[in-house]
Amino acid sequence: MKSLLIVGIGLVADLVARRRFPLAAVLAGVSYACASALASGLKPVFDRPRPPIGHPEIHPLVALPGDASLPSGHAAGAFAAAFAVGLVHPRLRGPLLGLAALVALSRVWLGVHYLTDVLAGAALGAGVAYAAWRIAVIIEARTSSP
Repeated sequence: MKSLLIVGIGLVADLVARRRFPLAAVLAGVSYACASALASGLKPVFDRPRPPIGHPEIHPLVALPGDASLPSGHAAGAFAAAFAVGLVHPRLRGPLLGLAALVALSRVWLGVHYLTDVLAGAALGAGVAYAAWRIAVIIEARTSSP
């Protein structure tokens, strides 16, 4: 849900900047969806148990998700959306990456992820957003040249 808030912030930034095409919002939405799907697809590959399963002394503060732990889908989605908006609107990059970091670290604090799970998710999300942005730049260059 917090990742969708970041997409919304991208849309507002696009509207304030009077962009004809809401590039930040679209890139954030596409990046979020792709990063979340990739994270879900990678979980069975790594099949890492959640912290309370591997370490019974850890007591999660929320219901334990039924899937594997690595990579964190929340971190992947949050960093994908934040990085995408930050590429289009650089002034928002720091605050949005800070928000994404809070989302990611909350998963560790809640006891449902290891720190390495959220770091992997963050890297996955940022990589997906960068790839989407590069594709958008290439498409824009091809459509605007004579």
